[in-house]
Amino acid sequence: MSSDITFETPSGSGGYFQHRRISPDFYHDFFLPGYLRGNLPQDPANRILDLGCGFGQIMSALAKSGYQQVEGVDIDEEALAFCRAQGLKVAKINDIIEYATSFTQGKYDFIIMSHVLEHIDKNSIVPTLLAIRQNLLADHGQMLIMVPNAQSHTGCYWAFEDFTHTTLFTAGSLYYVLKAAGFQTITFLDPYCLEDLSPLKKLIKKLLLKIYMVKNNFWNRVTSSFFHKPSPQIFSFEIKVLAQ
Repeated sequence: MSSDITFETPSGSGGYFQHRRISPDFYHDFFLPGYLRGNLPQDPANRILDLGCGFGQIMSALAKSGYQQVEGVDIDEEALAFCRAQGLKVAKINDIIEYATSFTQGKYDFIIMSHVLEHIDKNSIVPTLLAIRQNLLADHGQMLIMVPNAQSHTGCYWAFEDFTHTTLFTAGSLYYVLKAAGFQTITFLDPYCLEDLSPLKKLIKKLLLKIYMVKNNFWNRVTSSFFHKPSPQIFSFEIKVLAQ
């Protein structure tokens, strides 16, 4: 019996989502996670930008929650075409800095950047965040960023699983680039991923994480390894941070 695995893909050059074998159906069961719901603007009339909106799953969920001014941008035309077919307000961009510095339609109260930052060239990460803060984000506004966590159990996997990843972040390096871009208040959200769990599951997960951290600390001592003490220790696949 052959152990080979073959995937048939449509002919042609395709785009990011096709190459990653991701379609809109991938997000069929998507819902706004608790850490996002709990930090959205209170006023549903506030302007929200989904920077790197993909197939618009976050935008659609926001619209269903009553938010009236939700916009999105992306570089992938296939994803944008799907968004437009769903009645979502989206636009194509080629470069975030170029888009931000030329934007003249007012600023946003809340910006979401979900799994985009790790795709940007390392030398452009701080300038990109700076351009967003100066040109797109209102003075009172907040920016929510989600990135894969290099410090997680699967950090090495996610560094290489997506060929378009240029770098991965720990809590410390994400804090660094946000501070370097001029953000003053930086809050790490739901570091133990307990949102949306029942009280019993929260209790069990807290206990297991304590055991995991004790084991990590033990082997760090044995191997003379250590973490940067000022940086939060976040072990989940994803780091979520709210910046202002």
